Amino acid sequence: MKSRRTPQLDAVFEIVRAASDHPTADTVYARVRRVMPAVSLGTVYRNLQKLAAERRVRALHMRDRVTRYDGMVADHDHFCCERCGVVHDIDPARSGRRRAPGPLGPGYVVHTEVVTVYGLCPGCGARVAAVTV
Repeated sequence: MKSRRTPQLDAVFEIVRAASDHPTADTVYARVRRVMPAVSLGTVYRNLQKLAAERRVRALHMRDRVTRYDGMVADHDHFCCERCGVVHDIDPARSGRRRAPGPLGPGYVVHTEVVTVYGLCPGCGARVAAVTV
């Protein structure tokens, strides 16, 4: 069931959908405030939760990091830099991974499957290599 549409819900959805940087709730809040200065942080959090529950956006619970939000809800994987925290989408065609691992057993229903790969992005990797040389 979709939430009642409000200007705040629409603004939060459009901000996340247009973002390619997988913003945190605080980042979404800052961006929404540019167009709706009176919006509260609590309103942004509630609307992010509604949108995630409706599967209109995806909540990415990153290891040891704050939740990020993704406007691309089609199955795809992510790369997270362990040093700077940047999150990038991994093109499904390049991942070489097969989807849908098959049934897990009686009673399980899989709605989505996501893998997050952790490592160093090119910028952080180059900085680490420069320090170790």
